[in-house]
Parts: sequence; C-alpha cells; structure tokens
Amino acid sequence: MIYRYVCLLVVVLLTTNYSQIKAQDSIAVYVQQALKNNPKIRADFAAYEASMQRVVPAGSLPDPELGFSFYLKSMEQVNGKEIGTLSLMQMFPWFGTLKAAKSEMSWMAKASYEKFRESSFEVIYNIQSQWYKLNSIQAQLANIRENIKLLKSLEEIALYKYKSPGGKGRASGSSSYSSVSSTTVQVSSGTPLSTGGGMAGMGGTSSVSSPSSSAMTANQSGSMASSMSSSSMSSGSGGMSDVLRIQIERAELENSLETTQSQFTAAVAAFNALLGRPYASTVSVPDTLLQKPFIANDAAAWEAVVTQNPMLAMWKAESASYEAKGEMAKKMGYPMIGIGLEYMINVKKPEDMNSMNNMNGMDMIMPMVKFTLPIYRKKYKAQVKDSKLMKQSAELQYQNTQNELEASFVAINLRIADASRKIALYEKQRQLTETTFQLMLREFAASSVSLTDVLQVQRELLNYSLKQVDSVVEYNTAVAEFEKIIAKDDLITTNK
Repeated sequence: MIYRYVCLLVVVLLTTNYSQIKAQDSIAVYVQQALKNNPKIRADFAAYEASMQRVVPAGSLPDPELGFSFYLKSMEQVNGKEIGTLSLMQMFPWFGTLKAAKSEMSWMAKASYEKFRESSFEVIYNIQSQWYKLNSIQAQLANIRENIKLLKSLEEIALYKYKSPGGKGRASGSSSYSSVSSTTVQVSSGTPLSTGGGMAGMGGTSSVSSPSSSAMTANQSGSMASSMSSSSMSSGSGGMSDVLRIQIERAELENSLETTQSQFTAAVAAFNALLGRPYASTVSVPDTLLQKPFIANDAAAWEAVVTQNPMLAMWKAESASYEAKGEMAKKMGYPMIGIGLEYMINVKKPEDMNSMNNMNGMDMIMPMVKFTLPIYRKKYKAQVKDSKLMKQSAELQYQNTQNELEASFVAINLRIADASRKIALYEKQRQLTETTFQLMLREFAASSVSLTDVLQVQRELLNYSLKQVDSVVEYNTAVAEFEKIIAKDDLITTNK
C-alpha cells in the first residue's frame, strides 16, 4: 500500500513541478516507470515488507508446551491404576520483555522503510540527472547540425566570390579550378582531417565528461586555424583556400556529429537501465530545456533536511531500536514464569481391603508453576553492553550524516547560485555574439572581413550556446540534488 502511495506521490509531485512544458510530463511518466520497475527500489521495498512481518512474532508469547506420557505397565496407586499423564505449560517472559522486543522490531522496520525512501529519492535524482544529460547531448547535436548548415551557406558564398569577376581564382584558369575541385571532393569524402573532433575544436564541448580532451582539441583546432590564416594572408583572401577551409571545418563537425550521437546512444542505454527496461527503448527528449523553479530559503530548507531526510530518519530509528533491544536484554535477565496443568489418567483396580472406594479410578488434576533461573549473568550483561555500543554507533552515524548533509547543502546552494549567474552571462554573450556574427556575414559577403574572422565568431557563438545549455543542465541537476536531500514535498510520512 505504501509503495503505491510513493508512486502516486512522486508522479503528482513531478507533474506539478513540470506542468508547464511537455518535457515535464514525459519525465513524470519515466519516474513512475522507474518506481515500478527499478530493481533497487523493488529490493528495498521487499526488505521493508519482510521487516514488517517480524513485528508480530517479536511481541508474541512463546508457544505452549503440551506433553503426553503413558506407562507400558500400569502403576498401582491408592486411587487406582495410573496409565498416563497429560501436561500443558505456558511460559511468560518477565513483564515488559515482549513489549520491548516488539518495539525493537518496529523501529527496525521503520529503518528499512527510510532506506526504501532513500532509494526512491536516489533513483529519482539519477533519472533527472541522466535526463538533463540527454538534453545537453541533444542540444549539442542540434548545434552541430545547425552549424553544418551554416558552413554550407558560407561555402556557397565563398564559391560565389571565387567565381565572380575579379575573384582570386579566375586568373589562374579553368585547369587550376578543376584541380582544386578534385581536392575538394577528396576532403568532403570523409577523410580524417583532425584527431580531436569538430565540437571540441569549436568551443571545447564535444565530450560531456572529458574537459581536458576538449581543451587539447581546442588548441589543435586553434593551431590549424592559425596556420590556415597565415596561408590565406600569404596568398590573398577570398580564394579557393576559403572553400577548402570551410570544408575542413565541416568535415570536423560531421565527425563530431557521429561521436556525439554515440554518446547520446550510451546515455539512452543508461537512462533505460534506471527504468528497468531494455537498453534500446526509445526515449522522448524535448527540444527545449527550461530552468526548474527554485526558491531559496536556507533556514527553512535546512530545518526540512533535519526533519525529513531519509538517512537521518533511518539512523534515528536504528538508535531507538538498539535502545529497545537493550531494554529487552535487561529484562531477559529476569526469570521467566511458567504456568500449567497436569492431568493424571487412572483406571479402577480390584477392590480390596486397602483400596479407597471413593477415590478408586478417579483422574487427578495438578496445577503447576515453573521458573527459569538466569544465573549465568555474563551473557545478559554482554547483550546489554552490545546494545549500548550499537546505540552509540547509530548516534555517531547520525551526527556524521548530518555533517555531510550540511556540507552538501551549502555546496549545492552555491552551485545553484553560480549556475544561475552563468546562465544569465552566457545568454547575454550569446545574444551579442549572434548580432556580431550577423554583421560579419554581411561584411564577409562584401569582402570586408576574412573568413578566419567569420569562423572565429561562429566558434564563439557555438561555444556560448553550448555553455548556456550546460549551465541550465548544471542548474537543474543541482536543484534535483537539493530536492533529494531535502525530501521536498514528501508526504510519505503521513501515509505510514
């Protein structure tokens, strides 16, 4: 029942947070699938259900003892011949022992429940984090395709300038043009021209997880652009070399497109693994990634962490369970009391002078009381000490977890603020660069600027666009992690 509450809660929560755009609806559906199918969540929920089944046996009396004995040869007694006995005995632990045992198992079940909650929030965070990574990679793919189209347009402009009257290539004759055209075909056929990848050379964002490799590739691309710039200056601008350089840039981007597509496929497989479904299943990713709503209130938020975080609640429950276990161990050192009855079965014997006629053949009932003698005290003292030490360990674990959460709380808030500033900065830089790029395109068409300058501004525009998307991803991921540690809008505790 609680598991269904959890699924409904998370779906309603995420749908509420994401009701304004299509992406939010799809992520809510994916979260619902994960809560139903993720093996980790299902395993922890099964463990919680198992711990709940231990509560009732822990608070129950031990089973009564029923005994039967008979004589192979009847025993002669004054009241007849005894042929057998029936006995029934019920043991009772010392007062409060069963209550303490039940309390211990109840707190252990509570700890298992909090572990299940922690697993649920962890999976939800992982799903959102992977989802934002998919958005980032898809944005990279869109930018690469857009810039390939842009380079094709630049190539057409460069070819037009080359063929126009007064172009640098006209004086060299048709044979020269034919020779260069054959070189152009060879470059466009997919021959590797750079070992770094186009995206890394145009802003350092071809790889999501390898900034050092991106920086190296950016240096290589910069060196290549510098050498081409000097070559262009030596032979004059506006020649066929511009066309070749554009085709080199386009070949790099096409190679980067394939690399980024492979990264997207791997990210989809990881996302499907969280949902507990086949790795090749289709994932619907929106074209636009928006910032998650977030309102900072450090004092109230930290109070919510202390009162609602599942890990803190788990250590509290474990501490209480060890306290109850110590109380039970203490009471187990007291005697157990047994109350029972013994029923003696007799048959009549022949009457004689010694028989008592009024009792001959009468069955007998005998009440019994029994006590255990817990005289071996060391084992009980050891159990009590064990419980105290484990309680102390749980309290220290609670303090350590709280310290770690506090450090994470501060770091996450700083990450959110930093990402928010970056988003605003890159948006402003992207708009200014886009305006500059449009102006330079007109100037390039009028032969006022060189192709090197146009490509440099184009790289900057791509760089700022991708940096802005990455900042939104970083922002949303940090907000998702914040919601995980704060157990935001968690109503599970009201359904226990």
